[in-house]
Amino acid sequence: MYEFVLNMWIMKRIDEAKVRSYVTKGFITQAEADMIIATPQQA
Repeated sequence: MYEFVLNMWIMKRIDEAKVRSYVTKGFITQAEADMIIATPQQA
């Protein structure tokens, strides 16, 4: 699931709030969410 969310983030399909919502749902960990948000998005 981490790779999927990361790809969606990079392609700007989801925002930070959506990434963090996956933590509360148990799909990814808080550490994974932090790494995703630290990853640059496409211009």
